Amino acid sequence: MRTTQRYCLDCQHKFDVVPDELNCQRCGGTWHDWMHMPTIDSEFMSESLGQDDQDDAPDEFLDTEFDKYHIHEFLGQGGMARVYRAQDLALERPCAIKVLRETTLQRDTEAIASFLAEARSAAALMHPHVVTIHTIGDQRGRHFIEMEYIDGPSLADHVRAVGRLEPLDATNFMLQICSALEVAHDMGMVHRDIKPANVMVARSMHAKLADFGLAKRLAKSPGPNMLLSGTPSFMAPELFKGEPASKASDVYAVGVTYFSLLTGRLPVAARSVNDLVKFHDREQSFELNTLAPELPPQIIELVESCLAKSPMQRYEDARALGLALRRLFGSLRSLDGLLEEALAGDPVEIRDSGDGFEVLVALPNARSQKVIIELVRPQPDVELVRIYSICGRAVADQYEHALEMNAVIPHGALAIEEINGERCFVAVDTYPRATCDPPEVRESVLTIAANADRLESQLHGEDHF
Repeated sequence: MRTTQRYCLDCQHKFDVVPDELNCQRCGGTWHDWMHMPTIDSEFMSESLGQDDQDDAPDEFLDTEFDKYHIHEFLGQGGMARVYRAQDLALERPCAIKVLRETTLQRDTEAIASFLAEARSAAALMHPHVVTIHTIGDQRGRHFIEMEYIDGPSLADHVRAVGRLEPLDATNFMLQICSALEVAHDMGMVHRDIKPANVMVARSMHAKLADFGLAKRLAKSPGPNMLLSGTPSFMAPELFKGEPASKASDVYAVGVTYFSLLTGRLPVAARSVNDLVKFHDREQSFELNTLAPELPPQIIELVESCLAKSPMQRYEDARALGLALRRLFGSLRSLDGLLEEALAGDPVEIRDSGDGFEVLVALPNARSQKVIIELVRPQPDVELVRIYSICGRAVADQYEHALEMNAVIPHGALAIEEINGERCFVAVDTYPRATCDPPEVRESVLTIAANADRLESQLHGEDHF
């Protein structure tokens, strides 16, 4: 019988259940999807888990006016607050409202400060891949944060709906997450709770990092015996030893998230926090080629670097990791996919030539120019995207003029190459495949087409290519 992996909110154990099994096999508590494992904070974890919150039921605000908002829908909850979809009545726009729970205030006197710190942390990060904070407020003693409403699921819910992701799609999500994290790290801030449940997916697979409830600026001199905070399976080994959160521990969480998107499971099959600690204490390494042999080797290498036991062996920060992810993404993306994204909406016709692609670019005055794009390997470990267009036959008495023109070409260069047994003038440009992106490919194709057509006209007065 098919089983599903669940997580118990009460005893924090993970287990497999059949579809109609509703309670934890160990303690009888509430199960949860593993992708939505709760964040823990040892300051009030023992009091918050499993406590009765009937006095603060999710429907308390539904279909009511709260401050300047009309509350439409309960979206979800965390250890400190509940989140609702609402309408800003003054600005007439949809938004999300995160309201601090009264029970949180009862068990944590510093909750308001922590809650407002979350808002300020996220508000400081103006980035397209961070959920935007609009304002903070207090309505009759109920503290709230107004934020951007994302009309889409969390990344955890997305993976749960579609299954594990293809390498290119998973890497695209990780690039977006990492770009947001780069800004936080550059500001001396760590997130401390990177996981699929804390990433929202808007239309066109646009990811936005959310929930900065544990975000913290890095202390110059962190004190000993740091409190345990985060989501256990996404926490770096050193955090269980009381070491402070760092950029490297965020990198570890990114690695766990990446692995989970690619495989639909976690890299460590631990059923409790104690099991996780024991796993890390044994200094076992992750053998991802055994856990997921179907993954491309370059992905396995990157994830293993993120999940290194020692922080010193991981990527230094999100910026270093982001560079590696961009190279990886470039190597995974097909050439036709790159061209389709780069030239979408432009007056071009793309044809598969077998060895590469031909792009026929429409130009003014009913002229056109054919640009050829292909992958070349000048060295075994170097792959380039080569973009070129033939300008005409290379005649010896035109070499000097061609050289003069080459000096003023704004994009690429003019070369002489043998094509189909004939020496030709060629406008050419090359990019490392791993790092070239659609905007620069588009600029290169269109500029080379225009330059090659102009050179052909000046050299030969014709339009053969």
